[in-house]
Amino acid sequence: MTDNSRAFLCAVGVLTVGILGGGCTRSPQAREAQYLKRGAALVAKKDYGRAVLEFRNAITVMPKAAEPYYQLGLAYLASGNHSNGILALRRAAELDPKHAGAQLKLAELMTTSRNEDVLRDAAVRLESILAESPDNMEASDTLALAEWRLGRVDDANRRLMEALQRFPASLRSSIELATMKLKQNDLKGAEEVLKKAVSIAPQSSDAAGALAEFYLMSNQPGQAELEFRRALTLDGKNGGALMGLAVAQISANRMDQAEQTLRQVAELPGKEYKPQHALFLYRTGRQEEALKEFEALAKANPEDREGRTRVVSAYVALGRLQQAQSLLAATLKKNPKDVDALLQASELNLRMGKPAEAQGDLQTVLHYTPTSAPAHLALAEVYRFQGMTLHARQELNQALHLDSKLLPARVDLARSYVVEDPKSALQVLDDAPPQQKKILAIIIERNWALMGLHYMKEARANLDEALRFGRLPDLVLQDGVLRLIDKDYDGARAAANEVLSKNPEEVRAARLIVDSYAAQKQLPRAGERLLQIVAARPNSAGLQYLLGQWLIGTGNLAEARKAFEAAKGAKPKFLQADFSLAEIDIQENRTDSARQRLNAITVADPRNIPARLRLASLEENAGNQAGAAIQYRAVLDVDSSNLFALNNLAYSLAVTDPDQALSLAQRATELAPANASIQDTLGWVYYRKGIYNMALRYLKEAVAKESSPRREYHLAICHLKSGDKDLGQKLLQNAVRQDPKLPATEHGW
Repeated sequence: MTDNSRAFLCAVGVLTVGILGGGCTRSPQAREAQYLKRGAALVAKKDYGRAVLEFRNAITVMPKAAEPYYQLGLAYLASGNHSNGILALRRAAELDPKHAGAQLKLAELMTTSRNEDVLRDAAVRLESILAESPDNMEASDTLALAEWRLGRVDDANRRLMEALQRFPASLRSSIELATMKLKQNDLKGAEEVLKKAVSIAPQSSDAAGALAEFYLMSNQPGQAELEFRRALTLDGKNGGALMGLAVAQISANRMDQAEQTLRQVAELPGKEYKPQHALFLYRTGRQEEALKEFEALAKANPEDREGRTRVVSAYVALGRLQQAQSLLAATLKKNPKDVDALLQASELNLRMGKPAEAQGDLQTVLHYTPTSAPAHLALAEVYRFQGMTLHARQELNQALHLDSKLLPARVDLARSYVVEDPKSALQVLDDAPPQQKKILAIIIERNWALMGLHYMKEARANLDEALRFGRLPDLVLQDGVLRLIDKDYDGARAAANEVLSKNPEEVRAARLIVDSYAAQKQLPRAGERLLQIVAARPNSAGLQYLLGQWLIGTGNLAEARKAFEAAKGAKPKFLQADFSLAEIDIQENRTDSARQRLNAITVADPRNIPARLRLASLEENAGNQAGAAIQYRAVLDVDSSNLFALNNLAYSLAVTDPDQALSLAQRATELAPANASIQDTLGWVYYRKGIYNMALRYLKEAVAKESSPRREYHLAICHLKSGDKDLGQKLLQNAVRQDPKLPATEHGW
């Protein structure tokens, strides 16, 4: 190559570098700065996914720098990915322990914990920041919060008051101090703190908004509205103030004004504001109008998953299941990994009576996102639909393990316990995060648990406090139940009628009325009133089903059959009504008809455990042990912990396959070690295996726990077989005297 050629190439190289901005000659620090700048711009646009890529590029060129990890952590947190956000922040703090931003953000996250060690760690980090930067108000306020949560209330209050003496205009300090005073029920003190903040910064829209929020929380909507309006005078685009004003107007029942305010909210640029007017329409019964707005918003932003979710939810609520299905199918065809669409598809499939398809959707979600708490919550609903209570509880517990703040999971888990184990229900609710304990759903379920434990005084006190804020139907219903317990029958009926006036198809209220008359032994009046309630809503499947149950209790099977048929007419896939009709068939000795109905239920819902257990019982009564075993095995395929199926299948197999019978009975014993029926079955299995000493042990325990002629008969035969003829004969005579049919019915002993 000639010198002239080299000179030409160098000149071209210099020119190219100048045009491209010197790309290959930039230092790693310069490239890091460029990536950070681009990432920050994307965060400002809320494009967190692409921002994460830019910050990762910055880490690639400067792997030992703390700042890229810090920015990456913030981006993850903003996108809702808290686990990765915390990991990135921890890495930033490890690389540079004096990185105030990373340490402060980590400490802020730690202060939300209930673990004292985590809170103490947060306090140490914050104290280190303040040692370097004594005027860092954010660190000071966060440390006060950590101190408060550690029980150092005086320290927290003192720190905030000292901060306000040095920096009177610090609105966050004022809000923190007011919040702490509120938690101490010092309403006057909280108000004074916020009023002072407003007087120090009279031109601050945020200060006026904070005082307005206080008035709203302390049930002073009139004062709240005045302060919100003052905040909007200072800043007409203050979204929080506009939203607060709408809430105050709704509290005052000025719905037209609230709608106009929310129209203004929807015009604001923030994504969170856009659907607020449509949501108001939806919640006030104007679903069709709301749907049009939801559709327009989704069309304007096709990538907005939340917008699409609202459209699908509205379709479902309006009964447009085909449209919902089509939209979700199109979404999943475009992106089969769209977990939000898969979650809604599962909900839709369950609503359409397709639990297997719903379960498949959710298993796909969990394949892509194993730590999805909403997916575990939805899977619990699928299991509950199939009658698999234990599996449902496992999923609810897993959902809460992944997200302790997931309110629906906590409420559903408590609800699953409240009838059979109210103590566990109460524990689940008492473990709720402090900020959730005043939420209505928690209060309602907690009251049911308290009633189940017969803590009526506490339930009444909680209920009276809740009723001060409005006579919501669930609260009024609880009031009626407590009045029934107190034998205030007229009061109980008044509460139930109040609920029915708002929701004429509320089955629990109708049942409360029936129970109140039954408690007074006015059974004809109970039936008469129930007939009136059903006549007012003849197309209510729930009420017709309740009527059918009542009529069965009175022995009127013919009219009960009509009621269940009416329930099916109102809701053709109402399998509970089919099951009840099968029960009537059984009582009327129409065994073939009952078998046909139950088989039809299992075809429609192969995982329907009650129907399969009833079929098994029919087969056993007909002497078809093989047919019964098929049904018990089908139950165990769905719910391997079903005690009834484990026990009865073990009993059935004891003659033909005692080893498998023993395995099944032992599994049942592990689940319910004190159950007399299971101990009797274990005794029977050991008897068939010729191990009489073990058989005697379990048969004795069964009789001791829950004696019956049948169990005494089993024990008697085992004593005779093992050589104790005197005791055997004595027990045998006693058992047969009580039930002479035992020698004929107890085959194999």
